[in-house]
Amino acid sequence: MRRKLLPLLPGAVIGNGRMLATIKNTGELYRLFWPHIDQAQHLGQFIVGIRQTAPTPEGVWWLHESPWHGEQHYLNETPVVLTCRRRDDVALLVEQADFILPEEDVLARQYRMTNLSDRARTLNLVVYCTFLIDESALYDTMYLELTHQTLIQFRRNIFLALRAPGYPLVGYHTGRRDTPGDPLGPASRGEFYGDSSTLRAGAGAVAWEMGEVMPGETRELTLYLAAASSEAAVLELLSRVSAKSGQQWREETAGFWERWLEHRPLSGEQGEEHGAFRRSLMVLKLLTNRETGGSIAAPEFDPFYTGCGGYGYCWPRDGMYTALALDEAGYHREARDFYLFAARVQDSDGSWQQRYFTNGFWAPTWGKQIDQVGAVLWGYHHHFKLTGDREFLQKIWPSTFLGAAYLVKHLSPNGLPEPGLDLWEDNFIQSTYAAAAIYGGLTGAAALAKSTGAPEKAKKWNEAAETVRKSILTHLWNPDRQCFLRGINRRVSCYDYQCALDRGEQAWKDKEPSGLYEIYWVEKDTRIDSAVLGLVFPFGVLEPEHPLMDETIKSIARVLGNNRVGGIHRYEWDGYRGGNPWVLTTLWLGIVHALRGEQDTARALYRWALDNAGPTGLLPEQVDKERGGPAWVIPLGWSHAMFILLHLALQGKLSFAK
Repeated sequence: MRRKLLPLLPGAVIGNGRMLATIKNTGELYRLFWPHIDQAQHLGQFIVGIRQTAPTPEGVWWLHESPWHGEQHYLNETPVVLTCRRRDDVALLVEQADFILPEEDVLARQYRMTNLSDRARTLNLVVYCTFLIDESALYDTMYLELTHQTLIQFRRNIFLALRAPGYPLVGYHTGRRDTPGDPLGPASRGEFYGDSSTLRAGAGAVAWEMGEVMPGETRELTLYLAAASSEAAVLELLSRVSAKSGQQWREETAGFWERWLEHRPLSGEQGEEHGAFRRSLMVLKLLTNRETGGSIAAPEFDPFYTGCGGYGYCWPRDGMYTALALDEAGYHREARDFYLFAARVQDSDGSWQQRYFTNGFWAPTWGKQIDQVGAVLWGYHHHFKLTGDREFLQKIWPSTFLGAAYLVKHLSPNGLPEPGLDLWEDNFIQSTYAAAAIYGGLTGAAALAKSTGAPEKAKKWNEAAETVRKSILTHLWNPDRQCFLRGINRRVSCYDYQCALDRGEQAWKDKEPSGLYEIYWVEKDTRIDSAVLGLVFPFGVLEPEHPLMDETIKSIARVLGNNRVGGIHRYEWDGYRGGNPWVLTTLWLGIVHALRGEQDTARALYRWALDNAGPTGLLPEQVDKERGGPAWVIPLGWSHAMFILLHLALQGKLSFAK
């Protein structure tokens, strides 16, 4: 039977670019991805507790349960997560540090337990775990490898192994989860029956003796959870890692990230805002596959699509914004890796799929989006403009040529891109944002063509871009609302088509390509949409101070601003997840204000994002419209990318403002 993990907003995320884990605010490990950050998810449950065996035996006090309480934070904005858990009724304090080794696929869980009582006590650390290896409850085995005192579960070529070096194993028990033989119940009572192996849906409980702990004394133990492709490999990995203490690995991991984060460009800054900037850089690196350069939108938290279509995938659009932020922050190698990933996975016709796994495989999709082609081509040029990397230009030129040809081919007679899914992926329309992205992509491609010595292509693509720009100004401005339209020629349901006719609006119907079914259209989508900010940033169709943008910005702030908790909604009548304000749209508006020199307004939007972050400082996709604080998906890479960009803009260090 497959265990269904429901959506849950994590407290923290850790990783190394191959292994990625999410952790609840209680310190409970919740998801574990390997050998890629987006596939597969292997964790069913992993809980840790303490059992007192003397002077009086007790059951297990599981650390994730009440009445344990405490707080959680990142260590100096590195992916070392510190979770403090205290329980006064049993007089124990537990300090837990979770981190994944930078160069080894090992998750370390360092525990420091302090006896707060006035008497000596003998304590055990107890772990109950069950893995869904390769997201399956079939064909696995869990067993205790007694020679190395290591609990192992494997399925085919994926081996996960758990060890606590330096302390003796004093109990173990394996069985099939969610059956009478599941070891969770007995382990909670401090009972271990010694069954050393089990088939299918394996679960295990193990206990390590920490010895007698005197009043006020602190005892330290580190668990290592390793992943490899064979028993020999995983045991060798654990043996190598066990040669150092947990504290040594913690210091080395923090040091690795400190060096990366101090790369540039704001090393002289300090304080809360600089910490948030560093944390955002950390998140973008954690969400990037170190081997391929593909970046995911967020750690997958809804694999069964109970509330959405999933987030643990690489959208070329989201990846461009991540690369843009990294490039602007001086992390050109990481940005380059994404663009080379994009060039590798591009379709032969010059387009991109909606989203990918970070190994390059197609991910589940509900339609291509032409704006992504424009966004990637624009990003190619932005990276080259910042770096002057001729080798990069040579590598991405074939992709640029294909992409630009695709864009020109898919312009409509009205000069705008053909209808397709919009930025928010819920309307089939000739959207203003897509038009802006296509303009940006074509101008970027033209600039690259000029740099490669292809003036005829540069001329053709610049002319096509200018056609798009003129069409935007001709067809997409709405004088009635003093804002750019969300788009024109929107596909709608039969009901909405009839409603449009009843209101006297332009609407029509025709046949879809097979000729079997009628499809319905309305002429204009007049809803205010924050995505039209793309006309200014990043695609540069209009200058920030353009008079039409003056009015558009006012309309966005007035109509989409949340009067209760602040922030900017995506568009009018947005119903996704209840229709909350979004962090990335709020920061997007802040970037445009900063480019206009309106620093106070931009800073207020910047501070709003900080004030509505999670307890560990991670930025969500949405903020609860009634209470504030994270409402859905955390951390979202695009939110953190926009935060980096606004942070740089406020410092005058965004290239667009120079």
